[in-house]
Formats: sequence, structure tokens, C-alpha cells
Amino acid sequence: MKSDYFRSLIVASFVFIAVLSASQRSFLHATTEYDDSTVNVVLFGDSGKGNSGQKIVGKSLEKFCTEERCDFVTLLGDNFYPTGVTSVQDIQWRTKWSDIYQSLGLIFYAALGNHDYGGNIQAQIEFSKRNPSWYMPGRYYQFKKSFGEFFVIDTEKFDAPQAEWLKEQLDQSTAKAKIVYGHHPIYSYGSHGDSDELIRDLLPILRGRASMYLAGHDHDKQVLESPGDLPMVVVGTAADLRPVRKGPRTKFAASTLGFGSLQVSPVDLRLRILDQDLKVEYETIFPLAH
Repeated sequence: MKSDYFRSLIVASFVFIAVLSASQRSFLHATTEYDDSTVNVVLFGDSGKGNSGQKIVGKSLEKFCTEERCDFVTLLGDNFYPTGVTSVQDIQWRTKWSDIYQSLGLIFYAALGNHDYGGNIQAQIEFSKRNPSWYMPGRYYQFKKSFGEFFVIDTEKFDAPQAEWLKEQLDQSTAKAKIVYGHHPIYSYGSHGDSDELIRDLLPILRGRASMYLAGHDHDKQVLESPGDLPMVVVGTAADLRPVRKGPRTKFAASTLGFGSLQVSPVDLRLRILDQDLKVEYETIFPLAH
């Protein structure tokens, strides 16, 4: 009798674990259901070091994009450390970019970072003509993917002409989702902290117009949101790390190597933050305004 009881208990336990695992898989699967109306974006910044950390994350990305659909990469600046590239022939294009990411077979829609400004930023723009996997037609630009429109900005020199361009483009856009990204965070609890200039010059343009703002610069991962404001995501963990703390806007914060995955659909933005082992550290859904 006792042996039958314990046997039943063990079976029940395995059934419970199986059901739990299935429910976890179905929840994650719900964030990765694909059809023609969805766009599936990989996002990360601060990658261009050619170090072991960048190579580890590169291998993680390769595995992730083998198992799941990836459409393109939003590259969030500081593409080449410590001082950018010198020309379109610079060896860093191979050692800090193509050698690590070419297996992905994805287009990198790149933003400029402060370290890129130490070199020849025009070379990063011109490289778009030499390699179709690298896309940077200017210091700032926009592109459309299905129901989403992406606005890439140069936060190192966010001047008045660029601000006016961004405001006009956001106002004219009819996209369901309007994703703006640049290198510097607006708010951050990482080592660099808030940007007073972007709070003054960029944030008023984004409020009521953009659906989300993505950034790097701080070598950590953050998801920030406050009532009535747009979601902000920081992923600067593609090569190395710095400490991060939590603050009033924090929904998630971690200092681990990895990247983000964003699914853009006509009705919502589905965000996942993953570590180097592809563990989902955080996921959430942001409904889009209608």
C-alpha cells in the first residue's frame, strides 16, 4: 500500500513538473509567435571590443538566431573601441564585427556612439556601400519594417537640425510602432547616470510620439518605465560590464553579458532580456496605443 502511495506521489510530481514546464514554454512561446505582421529584432550596444566577452555574446546570438527567428540587429553605438575606425579598410571591421557576427546573416542597422567619434565616423557611413550587412546611410536616419518604423539618432551630437528632423518624422509616421534608438540613455541608474541634455532636448520630442526608446552606453541592462511615460531599454552588455543599481523607474536591472529581443507587432511590443546562456532574465509586453 505504501509503495503504491509513494509511486503515485512520484508520478504526480513528474506530471506537475511537466505541466509547469509546458506552461513556461507556452508563455515564452506566446512571445515568439511569428507571422507576416511581426518583426523580430535583436538589440545590443557597446560591442566593438574584440574581447572574450564580445565573442561569448556573439556565439549566444548565433545559437539564439538558429533556434528563433531574427530579422535584423539594432546596433546601439560604440561599435568600435576605443576610438572608432580609421577607414573602410580598417582591420577592425573584420576583428570586431564580421568575424564575430557574419554567421548571423543579418543586417546591422547601426547608431553612432561616443567612442565611434574618436575615429572616422564617415567611414562607418561609407562602409554601407561596401557591405550590405552594415547599414548606416547617415548620422541619423529611419527605416520601416512591416508595422514598425525605426528612427536611429546620433545622441553624441543631438543638435537642433536633428531634433527638428526627428520631430517631423515622428509626426508624419503612420506606423503602429515607432521605435527610436541611439547610444546614450535618457535616464539611467548605471555608471553614467541620467543625461541632462537628452532630458531637455530629446525627451519632449519622444513623449506622446514614440512607442519605445532603446540605448546602450551604460554596460548593463535596464528596463525603465514611469507612469504615463514611454518605456526605455538599455542594453550595453555585448562585450563587458559595469555595475548598475535600481531606482524609482526600474522595472529590471542586471549586470550580465547578453542582449535583448524585441518583437514588434501591430498591437504590442514584446521584450525579452537574455543572458549569455540564453536564459530569459526578464520579459514583458507593452501594448501599443490605438
